[in-house]
Amino acid sequence: MEEINSKGGRGRSRERGRKEGGTGRYAIYIANYASGNVGPHALIEMDEAASDLSQGVIALSNVAEQAGVNKFTGGRGVVVGPIVSQTRSDVFCDNEYGSNFLFRNNGDGTFTDVAQQAGVEDPMQHGRGVALADFNRDGKTDIVYGNWNGPHRLYMQLNNRKQKFKDIASQKFAMPSPVRTVIVADFDNDNELEVFFNNIAYRGPSANRLFRVSRREHGDPQIEELNVGEASEPEGRGTGAVATDFDGDGRLELLVSHGESAAQPLSVYKVNQGTNNSWLRVIPRTKFGAFARGAKVVVYTKKSGPHTRIIDGGSGYLCEMEPVAHFGLGKDVPINVEVYWPDGRSVARPLEPAEINSVLEIHYPRDEEEVTPTVEIECGHGFALNENGRCTDKDECTQFPSVCPSDRPICTNTYGSYKCRAKRRCNQGFEPNDDGSACVAQVAYFGGTRSSGERKWSGLSFWLLSVSVLPLLSTHLQTGLL
Repeated sequence: MEEINSKGGRGRSRERGRKEGGTGRYAIYIANYASGNVGPHALIEMDEAASDLSQGVIALSNVAEQAGVNKFTGGRGVVVGPIVSQTRSDVFCDNEYGSNFLFRNNGDGTFTDVAQQAGVEDPMQHGRGVALADFNRDGKTDIVYGNWNGPHRLYMQLNNRKQKFKDIASQKFAMPSPVRTVIVADFDNDNELEVFFNNIAYRGPSANRLFRVSRREHGDPQIEELNVGEASEPEGRGTGAVATDFDGDGRLELLVSHGESAAQPLSVYKVNQGTNNSWLRVIPRTKFGAFARGAKVVVYTKKSGPHTRIIDGGSGYLCEMEPVAHFGLGKDVPINVEVYWPDGRSVARPLEPAEINSVLEIHYPRDEEEVTPTVEIECGHGFALNENGRCTDKDECTQFPSVCPSDRPICTNTYGSYKCRAKRRCNQGFEPNDDGSACVAQVAYFGGTRSSGERKWSGLSFWLLSVSVLPLLSTHLQTGLL
């Protein structure tokens, strides 16, 4: 193996599917912290020609130059998943002293950096922890990350073909802090996602923070700051955090590590709300039985529609999340699950009532076996089965041309629904608001902070557990292959 890490890699991530029709084997993306022209980002893959698996010989090589990702920058956080691609593994890097990268997978073993046109370069900030989610449940992947002592970002991908993002972070959400890790999870299983910022007490106290990001119909998600309870750790020297279900009860624990500038023990926290909420955990597997990092899991529910999770290969900065899609359901009922692998293969099947509050393993489809369920599945309101047996959005505007009332005749299709507005012409640089009652300035998508509604809510807090729960790892995780 050639020398590829002459400068310390601050972020790294596993990815699959660099090439069309992926091999099912992992590559490793390393976000090196370059010094001048030393230490570009690296992409490590198994060298098929030089390897002999029958003899236990595995040769690795750095293919970053061929892939087009060998850039020099202050590498920090990395996430991998289908961000702007439907199923292929794209790569997002939030960097220090340089613009962020958003590498779109071209499907031929190469990547193209589309960060500038997507509006996520953020060139004046210094990225740290980063995570992927679908906050408004529109089927598109959003990006959330923290900037070191700079404004934190919540980039929501717009529902159009331009693959643009806009920052919807509220003023409190964006408040600068010495951030380390950023986690997105549904800690209380209430069917909405929370964002946890792990900070380090750097030149004074700096408490960890927690926000709920709730979907709103025809509007940006609602952002609420929550009471994080004992997990605030204002004097904590946080160096990373992870969410997982240690004790198998379906509720996520939060583990926070400390150190670097002072020795402190690990902390393990558990939310004391949501004990009566339902949940579902899905573990997709590769063709070799390993965790399918880079896969996309979609669960359709009766009331709230589709919920999407990305099995991320790296999960940000100085830590790695579990390779499990965790869904808090609240009182909703799941009716269908779909899994999409980076090579485009997929599986869909209905969910039975007995499978609520359980862990499901979804295996990669073998050879050319039938992956469409023999029993017709239910997709929920606003969705219908396509010819391949997958749930797709209904275009109510096309299917029902007169669906909108006469006073609001302009119909716009949305993911799982539609909206109606009045006719209104706007001057250049302006656009109609959602109901067509006024013209509003078009949003600039280049890193500005746009406030959304926010209120303080104190109904979710963490309490400290004994670290003795650490050995209680789920057997599903213990038996997984790397």
